[in-house]
Amino acid sequence: MIIKSKIKGLIVPTFTPLDSRGELKLEMIDRYARYLVSIGVDGVFICGTTGEGLLLSVEERQKILEAWMLHSNNLTVIVHISSTSYKDSIRLASHAKTIGVDAIACMGPCYFPPNGVSELVEFNKRIAYSAPEIPYYYYHIPSVSRVDLPMVQFLSKVEDEIPNFCGIKFTSKNLVDFQECIRLENYKFDILNGNDEYFLNGMLYGVEGSIGTSFNFIPQLYLDIKEAFENNDIKGALDYQARAIDFVKLMLKYENAIVSSKAIFKIMGLDLGPCRLPLRNLTDVENRSLEADLKVLGFFNSISTC
Repeated sequence: MIIKSKIKGLIVPTFTPLDSRGELKLEMIDRYARYLVSIGVDGVFICGTTGEGLLLSVEERQKILEAWMLHSNNLTVIVHISSTSYKDSIRLASHAKTIGVDAIACMGPCYFPPNGVSELVEFNKRIAYSAPEIPYYYYHIPSVSRVDLPMVQFLSKVEDEIPNFCGIKFTSKNLVDFQECIRLENYKFDILNGNDEYFLNGMLYGVEGSIGTSFNFIPQLYLDIKEAFENNDIKGALDYQARAIDFVKLMLKYENAIVSSKAIFKIMGLDLGPCRLPLRNLTDVENRSLEADLKVLGFFNSISTC
């Protein structure tokens, strides 16, 4: 029987280091991990959307997790195990169980997505049963998975079916569903906020843990939001949140948050390599424009060195 404690703090979805040929560059993970520890985040979310997880093979994902587990004494480790085939997800879950991660997370299949909550529960049930000792989270990201079912209905059905089910990584713009999931059965489930732009909303609703791509770069802004909110300085919290949103908007300006973030890391001196196809990489002109925009935001005055 697992202990269902809630995941707290700032969890970073990690990028996957690749070399110029698009192959894994695992030796970069040690430096990347030490950087994340130095900026004060609480954990990592491995091989998710940010980590290009579904563009990687099962074997590659296993190797990446093994490299990150070398840093599990300093970071909570959650691994994303989703695949269009539940059999591949079972392989990933079994591997994660063997090496002892803190939690696993799985989204609904983006190829032939389920039409109803019952089918989604059955899909997750088959995967979760392969690692019953590990806390299991559903990864709700309909903009990517195209699985857009009411999560409050999913929660009402899933707990009786999956004993190790703990909650949801909620990356949807549906704030009504978000709030209902958090409040369900007197805040029973662990709902992790997956939208950087809604960090303050999540705190207002009672969220204790968040997973956000921009935590890779500006965690202090989110800690400032948290401190201001806890001190009832709502205006201050809103001002900090607005600054965080400005950074997120800049990330999205340059293709998407994955492409732009790998470029930002390279500018900072931590070269995590290119994105894997079919994602593209920024041109030299775009990279120069991105660096100029970062300077306007004052980004280089506040970041830690890599």
